[in-house]
Amino acid sequence: MSMTAYIDERYDDTFDSVYTMLRGLVARDPVVASQQIRRTLKSLYIRQGNDWTGRGAIGNAGLDASVAAHEAVLAELQEQERGIDR
Repeated sequence: MSMTAYIDERYDDTFDSVYTMLRGLVARDPVVASQQIRRTLKSLYIRQGNDWTGRGAIGNAGLDASVAAHEAVLAELQEQERGIDR
């Protein structure tokens, strides 16, 4: 397996597991989930910018996938909220 394929696999696996976990949280309590996702995203954004230790491509793939999953679920929640408001 090439390094690029491994990094892509790491991204996909991380995205899928984080997304699934967050959707479960949303199913239990959407309001709490929204608050938690927003707080976690702030922390993840800071971690993305703080790579002075040299996280590397594999670490970046996992972090980027986690950010993307949080953003995706938050966007879905916001879309649901807009649908309810109409």
